[in-house]
Amino acid sequence: MIFRAFVAVLLGLAALSVPASAQTSPTGEHPQVVLELYTSQGCVQCPRANRLVGMFSREPGVLALTFPVGIWDYLGWRDTLARPAYSDRQQGYSNVLRVRGRFTPQLIFNGVRQTSASDWDDARAALNDTRNDPRPEGAPEVAITRLRNDRVRVSLSANARGAGADIWLIAFDPGPVIVVVGSGVNVNRSISHYNLVDNIWRIDTWNGEATWFERDHCTPECAVLVQRSGPGQILAAAYTSRPLRYPLRQIY
Repeated sequence: MIFRAFVAVLLGLAALSVPASAQTSPTGEHPQVVLELYTSQGCVQCPRANRLVGMFSREPGVLALTFPVGIWDYLGWRDTLARPAYSDRQQGYSNVLRVRGRFTPQLIFNGVRQTSASDWDDARAALNDTRNDPRPEGAPEVAITRLRNDRVRVSLSANARGAGADIWLIAFDPGPVIVVVGSGVNVNRSISHYNLVDNIWRIDTWNGEATWFERDHCTPECAVLVQRSGPGQILAAAYTSRPLRYPLRQIY
């Protein structure tokens, strides 16, 4: 059983070079820190880590994204939200950051720093350290604008030092998305997920020149990441955010 509640915050930013005839609703927030949580419904420590990320997601300058993975499916409960692409992304970080194997709950900060989300003090320290990092070399200015029918336009300014980075588009649900676990180590527990990633697409390799693109399926919200390949350091990010607050919904 999954419950969804959609929460978003009003923020405004005019995108670069958007025609007046596009009837756009310019929105976008530019986070200083992109925080990725790799979590699992079959992990005893993950519900508490999810709550931590829910708190981090409300802090200014933080974009927190939740990626469910099926690493513990063999323990008796198959994660209902996990996708192979999320496991692949986590494995990529393990390779680049030289982490021995994959684990949950794991936090990745701007693609360059990782820690366990089990220890809230360590997680807070890593977040504060990341806030103090200098702006990445090669970072472009990024703007994201919501168009009609869940379509968005993304614009990047030129910065030759960022050439070769990947452009990612991520659809996410602010949530909380609540799953009642039916078996396994978390049986009968209601697990909340905040800023749950619904899908992730690699758009292109950026050549360092000013560019823009439009895409569909930005629902409920979406984020764009400009990230060194690997996956590596996140150079820049932006995401949509709407002022509406939706009632809790039950989905069978």
